Amino acid sequence: KTYGRVIHEFDPWFNFRATQYLADNGWQKFFSWFDHRSWYPLGRPVGTTIYPGMQIAAVSIWKVLNFAGIEMSLNDVCVFVPAWFGVTATMFT
Repeated sequence: KTYGRVIHEFDPWFNFRATQYLADNGWQKFFSWFDHRSWYPLGRPVGTTIYPGMQIAAVSIWKVLNFAGIEMSLNDVCVFVPAWFGVTATMFT
């Protein structure tokens, strides 16, 4: 079977869920989002406990790619962002 691109481990999955929430709900709801699925049983006020740069960058790249006619899922963008940023950092350092 072919499963496609996969995000491994817990922290990247949380970051993907946060990115998906930002893409689906926008800035304002993202920064006031209280996630009941993480830090169980207490939950987590996401907008005040993360650095949102990765989520903002991934959603922006996803929107630009789709606008340019390059169809890519948000999951695939989140899988490739570390590699793209690593290559960019390597080229400019």
